[in-house]
Amino acid sequence: MSGADPAARAAAAEAALAAAAAEAALVERTFQLELVLEVLRNRDRAAAEQAEWDFAAELQRAGLPQEFPPFPDRNDFDLHAGMVTAKEVGGDLYDFFLLDSDRLGFTVADAAGKGLPAAIFITLMRTLLKAAAFRLDDPGQCLRTVNAMLSLNNPSLMFATAFYGVLDLATGSLRYANAGHNAPYILRARGGLEAAPRVGDMALGVVEDSAYRTRSLSLAPGDALVCYSDGVTDAIDPAGTLFGEVRLEDCLARQTSRHPTDLLGAVIAEVDQYMSLAPMADDVTLLVLRYNGR
Repeated sequence: MSGADPAARAAAAEAALAAAAAEAALVERTFQLELVLEVLRNRDRAAAEQAEWDFAAELQRAGLPQEFPPFPDRNDFDLHAGMVTAKEVGGDLYDFFLLDSDRLGFTVADAAGKGLPAAIFITLMRTLLKAAAFRLDDPGQCLRTVNAMLSLNNPSLMFATAFYGVLDLATGSLRYANAGHNAPYILRARGGLEAAPRVGDMALGVVEDSAYRTRSLSLAPGDALVCYSDGVTDAIDPAGTLFGEVRLEDCLARQTSRHPTDLLGAVIAEVDQYMSLAPMADDVTLLVLRYNGR
């Protein structure tokens, strides 16, 4: 090669440089194409995931009563409920329905975890409970039936706490069952705040043959029942301190109005003020029912 013509050597070197440049350009274009494809795949994946979230959120919203007052032609009770979710979709639930002209069924429930799996599980629980409620008069038997169905095929080991009550609108008698949920508070028209007796039965979806006891209490005209999820009491301030039951009780005891809309708004406002800039850790759900009597 040392004896080769200098022009030939220069041409060979130039050809080698051109080949190397072409190879580098090809590598660069291949890399850019892979980046574009990865961006497109991520975009499509994100769009599919967002579509799932949107569907779940719409499914959840469609299942929750949104118009208040819900029964404007009834004056024997007033009711208001609301939920603030920590994510796009939540694991909490509230629901209510007239079983007949004299009985109102209602529930507040909370699935373990947050996000899409919890939302799907709690929506299934709502569907099962509502179906059982129209066939079984006893609240404890309703929860027992729902629990058996949820436990039957539960590979992800999801579970939910739930309070389910049936109010007799003619008498003010309330029959209820509680699957590991927070006990509601009662604001008496005559003055005073008290918690409903704690039952302590198992959460739904844990043990297939769990039994649920039915308890009863009486509401006098003007009494208000406040049902809530633990997102209320577990709300934290920027220092990480829980809102707690004592603050909730103080908030309720200060309310002069027993109207459900006022009570719900006061609790949510106080929890929001307490949290300040702290991130929301759990869904906040409230259902407030005032019995007016006939």
